[in-house]
Amino acid sequence: ISKPKFHFLIHLLAFIRCFGPAIIFSTERYESFNHIFQLSCIHSNQCVPSRDTCQLFAYQDIMKNVATGGYWFD
Repeated sequence: ISKPKFHFLIHLLAFIRCFGPAIIFSTERYESFNHIFQLSCIHSNQCVPSRDTCQLFAYQDIMKNVATGGYWFD
């Protein structure tokens, strides 16, 4: 489901001048990822939240690789 981002209308003309045609201005994919970051920070010890988040994402990536039948070259 995609909802329009009306705030972009304010900046759209400047973006078109700088970057060319506005083909896709969808930010939902990135905004929904903020929820994942927030959840990983909740389960952190808050001493080094960026390290804890990176370790969690690395572990999840390893599990995804193993679950989908992936392997590592030695």
